[in-house]
Amino acid sequence: MNNQHKGVKALYNFVDAFNSVEKNKIINNLHFPHYVHSNGNEPVIYETGEDFWKSLKIQFDQMINGEYWHYSTLDKCEIINETDKTIQCLVEFNRRTKDKKSYGTAKGIWISTLRRNIWGLQIRSMIPVSGTISALAGTKMNNDQ
Repeated sequence: MNNQHKGVKALYNFVDAFNSVEKNKIINNLHFPHYVHSNGNEPVIYETGEDFWKSLKIQFDQMINGEYWHYSTLDKCEIINETDKTIQCLVEFNRRTKDKKSYGTAKGIWISTLRRNIWGLQIRSMIPVSGTISALAGTKMNNDQ
C-alpha cells in the first residue's frame, strides 16, 4: 500500500474532514459531480457541494442521534488500480462511539481523481459488513424518512 500517494492522502483527508462535521472542509475534499452507491441502492450523483451537504446533514443526524456516532476511521486503503490521474482503492472503515468502540464496519471501493491539479474523492461504493449502520453514501436521504 502506498500511503504517500497524494490520491490516498486525499481519502484520509476526506475522513478527517467528515469527522469535523464541517460543511466546507468536507466539500473541499470531494470532486463534483460526486458519485455514490451503497448496498443495492440506485447510484446517486451529487452535482454540487450544496446538493451533497443537504443529504449529508440528514445522515449526520441519523448517525449522531441514532447510532451514537462520534467519528469514523479509515482502517484500510489499498490501491488496486492506478493511472496518473485516477486511483481505485479497496477501503474499509469503521464507525466509532465516543469510547472508540467500533459499532459498524463497511467495505468498498473509493476512487480518487486528479482534477485541476488537486486530488479529491469522486466515487464511492460501499457495503456494510458488520454491526449497525443506518446509512451509507448512496442511501437516499431526505426529510421524509
